[in-house]
Amino acid sequence: MQETFFTVEFPFVNTPEELEKIKVMYPRYDPYFIASGCIRERREKFEKLWKNFKPYADNHFLNEIRTNFHQRSWEMYLGNVLLEKGLSIKSQNEGPDFVVNDKIYIECVAPTKGDPTKPNSVSEMFVAKTPEEIRVQDIPEDKMILRITQAIKGKALNQYAKWKSKDWFNQSASFVIAVNTGDLEYPDDPSMPNVIKALFGFQFMQINIKTGKTGYSHRNEIEKSNSKSVPVNYFVSDSFSFVSGVLFSDKTVLNHPEKIGDDCIFINNPFSSFPVDQKFAQLFKNWKAEKRNSGITLQKNY
Repeated sequence: MQETFFTVEFPFVNTPEELEKIKVMYPRYDPYFIASGCIRERREKFEKLWKNFKPYADNHFLNEIRTNFHQRSWEMYLGNVLLEKGLSIKSQNEGPDFVVNDKIYIECVAPTKGDPTKPNSVSEMFVAKTPEEIRVQDIPEDKMILRITQAIKGKALNQYAKWKSKDWFNQSASFVIAVNTGDLEYPDDPSMPNVIKALFGFQFMQINIKTGKTGYSHRNEIEKSNSKSVPVNYFVSDSFSFVSGVLFSDKTVLNHPEKIGDDCIFINNPFSSFPVDQKFAQLFKNWKAEKRNSGITLQKNY
């Protein structure tokens, strides 16, 4: 496996104009891959992550990172997080992205904004360059949740189903989907991440004027522009019982905190037939979900 992360010898740049010229030279490459190779601080950060992750990278990693940067850099970052937590990880060319302690399958996914020509895609966030350009803009929360739901469903129903017929598949292994929404750009609801709303059907915070207690309104689905409904309650029944939980971050690798893994949050599936060991869940900030007679309770632990 190649020693360096960047398979192209990009020159360092000092201005946005210089960077744009390099991007024109490599039209098929992901712009974030190019920028990360051309900016010294970014390149050093990724080379450091690569040094630890290299033994676990599959044969396609360095080729795919050029065109699918957010997805595969999230995988590399998460590998570093798991190692930093003292976990034993394995990774093969076939199967889950990581096998942790020989009993947890982890598959990574990073939802994109989608096709900008389609009505359910997430629009680009407007970033003001001067004080005069500052303007109010809506956060397309429902569209973000739809992108998250689609990504989770793809890994849960398609990827997992393919593994079950393989000789190496461990039927009793826990299955965790690691979701990174950094590419969606917009900030999450500070009181509850969108990924939880995509799994449990929560919507708006509500405050009881008399008691001051807070809660959330609830829904089971979101209607798309074509009037078709998409479920947003995968973790409120046993229909996804083969999924143990979701490990989540809303930060791109470039914006991860100095303390590696401090941005990662674990959410367990209370209906899972293969729950993860509590020691694993407690390695991360987490939302603990439990079944009650009155429904499901969520406790934020961080």
